[in-house]
Amino acid sequence: MKISKTGWWMIGGATIGVISIGAFVALSQKRNKPNARSQITTKPIGKGVQITTGNVGVIKQEPNWKNPFDMNYLTDVQKWVAPKPIQVLDDGSAKRYAKIIKNAKGTFGDDEDAVKAIFKRLRNKTQVASLSKAFYTLYKKDMWHYLNSFLSKNEMKVYVLKYINRLPNYQL
Repeated sequence: MKISKTGWWMIGGATIGVISIGAFVALSQKRNKPNARSQITTKPIGKGVQITTGNVGVIKQEPNWKNPFDMNYLTDVQKWVAPKPIQVLDDGSAKRYAKIIKNAKGTFGDDEDAVKAIFKRLRNKTQVASLSKAFYTLYKKDMWHYLNSFLSKNEMKVYVLKYINRLPNYQL
């Protein structure tokens, strides 16, 4: 049986493909083996970045700085700056502000100025998180979704996000 010129090209192409795949697999396995020395790697976990130095020790997960309305923001920041205490709203103020925000939604007219006044008073994102937590505790509703229910996108930018984006992540 004689193989045509096209047949030889097909056999050669298949051989090159198999060799390429084998080389790729061999090199990728070699690259995935850990070295004996220390390595610095970052891996996304949850909402933050885990920083590992390869040495035995404590691993800290960076909080999601862009979402102070998250229920876990306070605990994440406290773990991040531990053992130093952070500044948060006291329970009384947080509940009072939460009631003002709850009452800002009206049947025919909303009180956007009340929302603006509250967010102007806050001094850092941990205070926003304290307020959000108090709002959830009192009304079993997420404050971000509640604000979105009666404020337009433009009003959210002007009365809420404008002030939150300027705030520091936390204060000691």
